[in-house]
Amino acid sequence: MITYEYPFNELVRSLLRLEYLFDRFNYYVEKDDARDMHQAISIIFDLGEITARADLKSSLMKELDRQQNSLESLKNQNGVDQSILDRTIHEMNVIWSKINSTIGKPNALITDSDWLNAVRTRLSVPGGTSPIDLPSYHAWQFISATTRRASLKSYIAPLLPWSEASHIFLRLLRESCQENTMMAPNGAYQQMLSGKTYQLMRIHVENPSIIPEISANKYMLWVRFMECDGVSKPKSLAKDHEFKMSLCNF
Repeated sequence: MITYEYPFNELVRSLLRLEYLFDRFNYYVEKDDARDMHQAISIIFDLGEITARADLKSSLMKELDRQQNSLESLKNQNGVDQSILDRTIHEMNVIWSKINSTIGKPNALITDSDWLNAVRTRLSVPGGTSPIDLPSYHAWQFISATTRRASLKSYIAPLLPWSEASHIFLRLLRESCQENTMMAPNGAYQQMLSGKTYQLMRIHVENPSIIPEISANKYMLWVRFMECDGVSKPKSLAKDHEFKMSLCNF
């Protein structure tokens, strides 16, 4: 089953991107081959740019506050595991405090590194990080993998609260969903939202050659399924298609 997600607001969009980037960074940085770590370096710059946005910090803290208040309202209610609830509230308090205590830009270690910036300026040039163009980077690839890994992880250490926040925020949001089986006549589906507010839509399909094109606003959502062979331009699916959908709001 393949899951596609569509955010209804900019905060959720940013957190989904952070989740994606941290996942890829953690994968590549654990590899010993310097060619794999090269991918981790390029991801560091993307992570730094997203977390440096002041609007992300303020929006995230407000939303964590709102989620925490929602969880507090569940205390002493029947059917709620209070130990799990208390642990989740504690996690959110810790993450909120970490982000709130951040002074200055969290990506300062990245932007202040002359070595990283030298690599960054060459990434947009085809073959720009080759030994003839960037000998300092070439030499770096021959030091021990453990040293290289520790160096790259140190750059994103100040960004880890954002990783933790996106993890718990998206986990709670996804857990609030109820999955339903839907039918898209001739590959197209639309649904009126009737004034209900959602933060995330999740669509689950089984066939990897069928992809959803999703759009939505506060009144309606649309899903158009496309056939994709990985070679030619995707084309509209011209038959009924059953899929699973979840609308999430915490």
